[in-house]
Amino acid sequence: MAAHGAARNLDFLAVTEHNTVSHFAELAGTGAAYGITLLPGQEVTTARGHANAFGRIGWVDFRRHPDRWVEQAEAQGGFLSINHPIADDCAWQWPLTRRPAHAEIMHSTWLARPADSGIWAWWTAWGTDVVPLGGGDFHRPDDGHPVGAPTTWAAAHDAGEEAVLDALQQGRTAVSLGTDGPLLLRVDGQLVAVGAEGTVFVTLDGRRRVVRSAREELPDSVGPYRLETPDRRILAISQ
Repeated sequence: MAAHGAARNLDFLAVTEHNTVSHFAELAGTGAAYGITLLPGQEVTTARGHANAFGRIGWVDFRRHPDRWVEQAEAQGGFLSINHPIADDCAWQWPLTRRPAHAEIMHSTWLARPADSGIWAWWTAWGTDVVPLGGGDFHRPDDGHPVGAPTTWAAAHDAGEEAVLDALQQGRTAVSLGTDGPLLLRVDGQLVAVGAEGTVFVTLDGRRRVVRSAREELPDSVGPYRLETPDRRILAISQ
């Protein structure tokens, strides 16, 4: 995974194996060898949904109720994110007393779809204050999609583990389908579309405008926001 991530010029890559933290001991050395930061995480996995527990926290027991996952992650300095909440048989079905602050709003299963507004409907119903993350869900090269697709962008002071995890935890994120496509970013507090000529900028309340230039400042009104193709395929999102 480190070799694949470095080959795609990623600064960081989260390694979130299912129901184990046995890989944590290998992350720093392997990342240093390949020139990429490997973030520690665990994909807490059940038949009723998956969630990523990020940070160097202890093993999270998947047999306990997810309310306990949220509490443990936060108590130990990490954070929990709901994974692929509308992804077929892995969709999120657990009721929660207190919802975690993060969710995987863009997932690799989108890559083969012409359009998908279902996740936007889920996000709106769940709560648009949730911090959006993207997940490639890479398991093996033969699956047909690379690491870093979708791509989570983090506004961090540097590319080290502590700085990147802090940026993610604090919600300084944007998400796109890949590393080389259109982006919707916050730059000095201003909402900016980058490399997005011909896409459509859409606000939460449904207002739309065509992006005309390679770097275009956009009105900051009702978010979260998204960039779409003319046939409504979502390309990038930001709060």
